[in-house]
Amino acid sequence: MDRTNLNCYFCGSSGQPREIEAYRDGGVEYVLRECSECGAQYWTPFKNPGAKWYEEDERYKNANNDSAGEPAWGHKKIISFLAPFRGRVFDIGCGTGNFLSWARRNGWDVAGIDFDSNAIHSAKTNFLLPNIELATLGDYVARHRNEKFDLVTFFDVFEHIDNHIEFLEQVAHLLKPGGYIAMSMPYRRGSRWLQPNDLPPRHLSRWDEKSLKNFLEKNGFSAKYVKRIPAPLFYIVMKLRFKYGNMFSLGLVNKVRQSFDVGIKSGTSKKQTAPTLKIKIIHNLAKIKDAAIFGIPALVIWLVLLFTPKRYTGLFVIARRKV
Repeated sequence: MDRTNLNCYFCGSSGQPREIEAYRDGGVEYVLRECSECGAQYWTPFKNPGAKWYEEDERYKNANNDSAGEPAWGHKKIISFLAPFRGRVFDIGCGTGNFLSWARRNGWDVAGIDFDSNAIHSAKTNFLLPNIELATLGDYVARHRNEKFDLVTFFDVFEHIDNHIEFLEQVAHLLKPGGYIAMSMPYRRGSRWLQPNDLPPRHLSRWDEKSLKNFLEKNGFSAKYVKRIPAPLFYIVMKLRFKYGNMFSLGLVNKVRQSFDVGIKSGTSKKQTAPTLKIKIIHNLAKIKDAAIFGIPALVIWLVLLFTPKRYTGLFVIARRKV
């Protein structure tokens, strides 16, 4: 959806939006605007670049190759928030599958989609997850019209899409009455340095607590839990790694991965247990290497931000579908 008019996509207001900043990428000039009515911020042109762009983007290639073995804070929070209840969860943009792996370990029946074929392959290979499909949300809803879930999650997805109203309608279709959603995204008031990739065409909108709660309320959901997420020390380490990691690449992680692949093919590793062991060893080796190289500069940055609002880089929300 390429928006060329100035009406707010999120609330329809024709009020004059405030222009916040401009950014140029690949010959395209983007302008960040803030609606004077609902407070939503969005870039124009307002268009998701599509699956092929994400599959070729180096940031997502690296994530698919080194899928995290441990769940994120938000992954754990939604499971504990609904405990002891266990039901069916559907993860939109499931990526490499670490959240669904965690949910399944905690007794949930899991399913998920992603439009990145590399991520789907990683989820199936590393976590042996069932019910994972290469699809868009619209495709999935069309093929599974009778599927209903107790929980629908979309971590770090909302800022990428260009069809938010339709997206929430499709999410509501998948939810049982009174079902829950959980979502995370960059926090727009956080440090820009710690969110260098929060730009188009990768990210198309920016949110804070008020603008997101207003949008959810307008579209059939009631926020039940809202939290700003501060940047932990290791998050800063990872940001330094993404920016400067290639300068310090030792090739150790790839060598370990290749040795495991050879072991599986030769039959010396058990097929069902090797992927889990492989993930843990590779992930721990990467963390040790990153901490050794980037730990001290990351600590300095963390201390500087500790007592400022810029320390918040994530926003996490749990909401319930209105009955």
